[in-house]
Amino acid sequence: MLLVDPLAAFFRPALEGCAPLTIDSTHVEVTLLPPLAKIAVVRRFTNTSDERIEAVLTLPPIGKHEVVFRLIVNIGGVDYEASPQPAKRGRRAHDAAVADGRRAILYELLKHDIQMISIAGIEPGDRVEVQIWSIKPLGRPDDDTAFLFIPLSARHDAIMSVLSDADALVTTPTQHRATLTVDSRPRQITLCGQGAPYDIVSYTPVSIDCAEPIQLKIASIGDGSLDHSAVEVEKAAGWEVTSERGTETFRHPANPDGSVVSDRRDWIFGTMKTDQGAVRITAPLLTETIGPNGRALRAVAAAGFVESGTPVKPGDIRRLAHVLSRQSSLTFIGPDGELSSEMPVLRKLALSEMHSLEKTGLAPQPVALEPFDYGPPPAEPEPLLPQRVDEQHPPGERQLASSGARQPRQPMLPWAMAAGALLSIIGIFILIDYPMPYRLIPILGLILLGATVVLPNEKTPARRRLPILTVLVLPWVAALGAGPLLDDFTYGGAPPPGWMIPTQMVLLIASAILPFVLIPYMRGARRFTLAIGLLNLTLTLFVTVSSILILSPEL
Repeated sequence: MLLVDPLAAFFRPALEGCAPLTIDSTHVEVTLLPPLAKIAVVRRFTNTSDERIEAVLTLPPIGKHEVVFRLIVNIGGVDYEASPQPAKRGRRAHDAAVADGRRAILYELLKHDIQMISIAGIEPGDRVEVQIWSIKPLGRPDDDTAFLFIPLSARHDAIMSVLSDADALVTTPTQHRATLTVDSRPRQITLCGQGAPYDIVSYTPVSIDCAEPIQLKIASIGDGSLDHSAVEVEKAAGWEVTSERGTETFRHPANPDGSVVSDRRDWIFGTMKTDQGAVRITAPLLTETIGPNGRALRAVAAAGFVESGTPVKPGDIRRLAHVLSRQSSLTFIGPDGELSSEMPVLRKLALSEMHSLEKTGLAPQPVALEPFDYGPPPAEPEPLLPQRVDEQHPPGERQLASSGARQPRQPMLPWAMAAGALLSIIGIFILIDYPMPYRLIPILGLILLGATVVLPNEKTPARRRLPILTVLVLPWVAALGAGPLLDDFTYGGAPPPGWMIPTQMVLLIASAILPFVLIPYMRGARRFTLAIGLLNLTLTLFVTVSSILILSPEL
């Protein structure tokens, strides 16, 4: 375990008397992937002091459902790309590297998802460029319009109350150059909230106010859909994203209604539940040869993971996609000896202070934009499964099937299993002419109740794999056929065959092993597999014990 002196921070150069650094320029690049948007924000500043520094930049909270998936810091013309680490481990590694004088970069989420970036090892005169890449859903007030809101700065006292003094946001009225570029084809983009509404031409840089949030209004033109985007879904590394209004094309177990059939095994499928409905993403899992924008789509699919083409753990996918969360940070630690052991001076990097409407004199624009709220975000929703239309409801009241362990509306399968198990055990005791113990019924009831609780929802892909579990009944059915319970018990006065008891024991062992053999193939129904396996083990145990008592009454 990496150990760091807990008192080390008290011996670092103090912030008192150090004026904050200011940002030289900001550039925002937006790529529309309706119903999502990929956003890259590039901030540049210079170490104008004569000391090696650690620059600390505190940013406003990430947006609701926004997924941050990449951080690149360029120092003196060299790119340093941060990789994911568990949050606490990344913080310890960063502090230890700073104490050793090594270059270190840490990007983490603080309380209420406030962003903070620490960059240590910046030499005097170095120019620094910080690139943050994220992807988020568009706001959809109606079928033909979408909105995108990007805050660049913050109110002076917006988030001070939830941060410690060391992490507090620093603002300055100083303005810096800021530009915006949007890939809008084939859609019409209007920049709102920065004076009069202004139409943006695709790939043409637009000068913007760095102290005001970017508010974009997107309108569909021609075949420029706001509900569906895709790139070569039938080929490896292709991707697709769609909203409830759109139609998916790539067909896989999580989306059997798609029109494009593919034998691809490199995909992951995820869903994101927004206020305007669910967004569904199929993206590539490959680490290399990933297609245009595939990295961004992989990140948002990993954040709302539901299923994948190959067995993989959701946590592993999120790390592969470099998804930033409260549980993981993006960290770069330089090698030993890269810098001298001189402790860097801690300097805060100041954002421009956001102007209120009273300061700017601008009237609010009459458009429905995402509110700029720094309050605590809602709890992250559980991943949802693809939208299915319920024919019993009108189009405006479509029901969404969630991925929980809720019992389906027609739970015939568990009741049929319960009745079959009970009748089988009653039949066994009738055959051996022995009264059935009453305590056995509650035990079987608890086992069946446990199986019913974890039964996969009828709309889940796992439900289609349940017929595989019929293999579990083979040991106790074989034990009945290979034992004395269905025989005449006498064998004409001759002793019973010597193979019967060993066969019964082998079948009992097989009934215990089979559930664990099936678990790797039962993604989404593994707990249900174990519950049914326990039921079949119980049935086989009763058959085996009854057969041994008949064959060896002296026992």
